Amino acid sequence: MSKMTSPQKQGRLQEAISIVKKAGKYFLLWSPISPYIQQLLGKESHHKLSMFLYLGYWPRIKSPRTFNEKILHRKLYTNKEIFTKVEDKWRVREYVSEKVGGEILPEVYHVTRTPETIPIEDLPGEYVVKPTHLADGANIIITRNDDPDRKYIVEKCHEWLNDEINPLLEEYWAKEITPRIIIEEYISEEGRTAPSDYKFFCFHGEVEFIHVTSNRMDMEQTTRNFYDKSWGPIDIELKFPQGPNIAKPNNLNDMIEIAETLSSEFDHVRVDLYSPDEDSIFFGEMTVAEGSGKNPFVPREYDFKLGSYW
Repeated sequence: MSKMTSPQKQGRLQEAISIVKKAGKYFLLWSPISPYIQQLLGKESHHKLSMFLYLGYWPRIKSPRTFNEKILHRKLYTNKEIFTKVEDKWRVREYVSEKVGGEILPEVYHVTRTPETIPIEDLPGEYVVKPTHLADGANIIITRNDDPDRKYIVEKCHEWLNDEINPLLEEYWAKEITPRIIIEEYISEEGRTAPSDYKFFCFHGEVEFIHVTSNRMDMEQTTRNFYDKSWGPIDIELKFPQGPNIAKPNNLNDMIEIAETLSSEFDHVRVDLYSPDEDSIFFGEMTVAEGSGKNPFVPREYDFKLGSYW
């Protein structure tokens, strides 16, 4: 019987470590016994252990240095009502209108807490159905090629309304968002099911990093590219691999101005915008806890870099 080579042993070890980490994440945050584990460990130790499994380092919470540590500090040691307003996909529209005007807001066709009232027959040929209190991924996109299934849409909306952000993540602002269903304008970009998503990392009212997420509706094809404010590419991976270089948008300066105006009241917030063509800018959302503080930057030095801007 041949012995395993060193690379094979290393591969087996990495595979075993990955399995242990996945199991640890599940039992700490997503299993039926997770709340009891938190009670046993205490809130801080529970968060530190889960962050270690996600990020690969033991975090400091009360004297944070990295971007992810500062998100955790925000979750545990702040209490800001404005976080609820901007994370609510319905109420944030008022905030955007007050700050930069309503021209960049997608049109809303219907808002409800009773999915049976959605006037599907009267909606335009293309639209997006989504909850106002959950994260990305909870949506139904209807295009002109689709035949909307009312029963499915209503059932899915009820499922969303009964769902919530995992309370163990400690995103306290999420508890105050009234769950609603919003039907809004579908933003189309030629050649894409969903438009490229320009995410502006803003610190104290200044854009420091931008990442562009492409092919968002196909997780196997999703890519993410990072750029500085001048559109210089940065070699970072965050959850998804890098894709081909993306041409600098002609209206980049306009998007930066919008993002910085919307972020002026925050020490940090992420502002998401769409630019399906050089003449259009649409608001997407605002996020105060990117990845809930559990997204590993590769290389890790950028976790510290972004933390230094905060």
